[in-house]
Amino acid sequence: MTVILLFFNFYIWQKLVRYNPMQLFIKHYNNRLRVQYAGALLASKRWLQFYYHKREISRMIPQILYFLHTKSQFTSIDEVIAYIDKQNANPHIHQNDLRKFQKFVNQTNEMMLSTSDENGQPSSRQMRFIVLDDAPNIWYFGTAPDTPKIEELDRGLAAIHTMPTSEGMTIASSRLRVYRAQYKLDELADYYNAQVPGFMDSLSAEDREREIIYAIELKSARLDSWTQHEEVTFIND
Repeated sequence: MTVILLFFNFYIWQKLVRYNPMQLFIKHYNNRLRVQYAGALLASKRWLQFYYHKREISRMIPQILYFLHTKSQFTSIDEVIAYIDKQNANPHIHQNDLRKFQKFVNQTNEMMLSTSDENGQPSSRQMRFIVLDDAPNIWYFGTAPDTPKIEELDRGLAAIHTMPTSEGMTIASSRLRVYRAQYKLDELADYYNAQVPGFMDSLSAEDREREIIYAIELKSARLDSWTQHEEVTFIND
C-alpha cells in the first residue's frame, strides 16, 4: 500500500506541475531565490585584474588552478601558462570555441553597443542583432543612414555586452572589428523573422531599402554566467 500511495502521490504532483497555479508558484519561488542570492551571484561574475610577471592572467586563473590540481605533470604556474598558450595557438581550438560560443549566442539577440565620437566621447546603444548559419562570431545589425552613430561605426572600433539571460549568461568583447556588410536588409529578412520576430514588420519598404547593414566580427569574447567565466578566441592577432 505504501508503494502504491507513493506512486499515486508522485503521479498527482507531476500532473499539478503542468497547470498554471503550480507553474506560477514555481516561477515565484525561482524569482525569490534569484533576488535573495543576486548579490552573491553578481559578485561571482566580477573579473579582477591579476598580473603575473607583468602579464594580465585573470581570465586564465580558473584554467591554471584546474591544471595544477588535476594534472600531476604540471608543477609550476609557468608550465601551465606555457601549456595554455600552446593550446590557444592550436588551430583545432577554433572549432571548440565556436561550439562553446554558439550555446551563448543561441540565447540572446540583444546587445549594448558602445562607440565613441571623434573627441573620444563614448556612447552606448541597445541594439538587436542576427547571426548567420556559418559564423556565430559575426553579428549583423542595421541602422538608418542619417543617424549620428554612422560616423562612429565607420571608425571600426567598438565594444559590446549582451543583455543577461535568466541564467545570467552574457557575452562581452572589445576585441572586435566593425564594418559595413555587403547585404541589403531584405536579403536578411528570413534571419530577422526567425531571430528578431516583428522587427521587419516595424519598418516600411522605404526604410528597409535605406537601412545600412553593419557586421561585428568578434576576435575574442568573454563568456559569463552564474557558474561559468571564461574567454574564447576566434582570431589570434
